[in-house]
Amino acid sequence: MSKYTGTQLLAMTPQEYRSLVRRGEWTGRSTNACYGYCAAEIVILPKEYAYDFLVFCHRNPLTCPVLDITEVGSPHPSRLAPDADLRTDLPRYMVIKDGQVTDEPTDIKKYWRDDLATFMLGEATSFNWALMDANLHFRKMGSFLTNIPCVPYGLFKGNLVVYCKVFKNSHEAVRAIQVTSRHRFQHGAPMHVGDPAAIGIKDLSKPDKIPPVGQAPKPPDEGEVALFWPCFATVRAILINANLPLAIVDYPASYFVTDKRSEELAVL
Repeated sequence: MSKYTGTQLLAMTPQEYRSLVRRGEWTGRSTNACYGYCAAEIVILPKEYAYDFLVFCHRNPLTCPVLDITEVGSPHPSRLAPDADLRTDLPRYMVIKDGQVTDEPTDIKKYWRDDLATFMLGEATSFNWALMDANLHFRKMGSFLTNIPCVPYGLFKGNLVVYCKVFKNSHEAVRAIQVTSRHRFQHGAPMHVGDPAAIGIKDLSKPDKIPPVGQAPKPPDEGEVALFWPCFATVRAILINANLPLAIVDYPASYFVTDKRSEELAVL
């Protein structure tokens, strides 16, 4: 059992959190770390595939909001956290080779190469701080595969995966849309509201990809409103389907915490 409580993780600075991750003292979820700070999902690719992935991100900005791209060969995100090391500062990684997840290590030093570039993509949990500050209450339902295709480019193609949050009434749902629309680098406003069947989801009590922590979600009650945001699980699935010789991403809920506060990156 970890010696760090949720309250302690929330109160940490990004530098403190990354330091304990780097020392191997925390290998769990990043979800409750560093209240108010922007998190980033990472996609590490050989340089020869980086341009195609950049075009894919450009064509699918809600799914892949690019915060920054590192210099080729550098593990240091100089604009988002200059003292960080992307090889060690995430709790867990997923290594994908030829379409298969081959490793889930707590650091990727042995995989690092001079031809690798890292994409830093906005992570939707970052706007949870804004929802909480607005005193909005929601239930997490998990992530679901939809019938909506992403705009393809090269080897990168597949259907959108969304994360669902359920709000207690339409008033709170509208407020949530207003709040999150300012945070376009964390996926922004929801891409769908209401009936899950309209986007190919049959049962909100049975997540396709990532279930919420704890008990299985129950379907929305009468009056509750479901909101759906693009999810990074989309990118993981697309990278697996692309059959690249190497791709590295963060393990689910083990994302990188930047030095930027979410409000620094919000649209004014």
